[in-house]
Amino acid sequence: MNFQTMDYFIALAEERSFTKAAERLNVTQQTLSAHIASVERDLGVRLVVRRVPLELTYAGEQFLGYARRFKAEHDHMVHEFKDISDDERGLLRVGVTSTRGHIIMPHAIADFQRLHPGIEVDLNEGENEALVSLICDGRLDVMVGTVTGRVPRLEVSELYREEVVLVASNRLLEARLGDKVEQSVERVERTGDLSPLAGLPFLVLGRRDIPGTIAVRTFQKAGFTPRIAVRSKNAETLLALAARGGGACFSPMELVETTFSPRELVGMRLVHLGPDARYPIHVAWRTSAHPWSMVGAFCESLRQTVGGGGEQELRGAEEGA
Repeated sequence: MNFQTMDYFIALAEERSFTKAAERLNVTQQTLSAHIASVERDLGVRLVVRRVPLELTYAGEQFLGYARRFKAEHDHMVHEFKDISDDERGLLRVGVTSTRGHIIMPHAIADFQRLHPGIEVDLNEGENEALVSLICDGRLDVMVGTVTGRVPRLEVSELYREEVVLVASNRLLEARLGDKVEQSVERVERTGDLSPLAGLPFLVLGRRDIPGTIAVRTFQKAGFTPRIAVRSKNAETLLALAARGGGACFSPMELVETTFSPRELVGMRLVHLGPDARYPIHVAWRTSAHPWSMVGAFCESLRQTVGGGGEQELRGAEEGA
């Protein structure tokens, strides 16, 4: 049993298929299957149930935890010795929530690679909760999103604060509200109560991302069941629909500003929802006795991109874990 064993088993557990895991690892399916069988003989237990889709046994779930911890420690060791030898080569795995990937990542990655051309960046876009799980499991080196509370073995630093606004075309508002547009919007912005706009069709993101969560919370506070016209994981698609009068969309303000030109915004109305629609965007990485210098360098590129950010660092509850 060695570090290759850990890599093989992690790939199999994540892909839930010998065929897909073998393709990912660039080995034959027979080689992978024989390797896993050998580990099972060494441990004296079955780790997987060989069916479609593949399932992990209880022993397999426990072994997966060990494998990920071993791999994380191995990665930390490799990174430390790369720093000692001034070897700026390797793979930096970055996660970012899909609603803001193209807002900050093009600038941050370009700045980072200009300074560190030997580092390959593997960019993963997904929903906020999924990214938190990935970085806690050691499958990401850096994550940009929102981390709620204190998470063991995770370092968290605030980058900036983001605001979700409700975006609707003037045409839609006038068609649904008539001469009550100004009165209704003013009331929403003054009280944070969305009920004056209850008659609009809404465009919402998934509940596992922060704008989607804020949408649900705003509807609940207003006390009405919204008419959802479209649900999507793609915020840009929803904004495009909003611009065409397809509904009112909950979106980060920064995304609105980077999606529409000033001329296009003339035909749109941005409704501010109050302090409950503002939240922090964090950069997070796993706790280590020797954090990889490339993680710190990438965080600095992120801070340069957003023009600074929060200085307060929140440490995981298990210091040094």
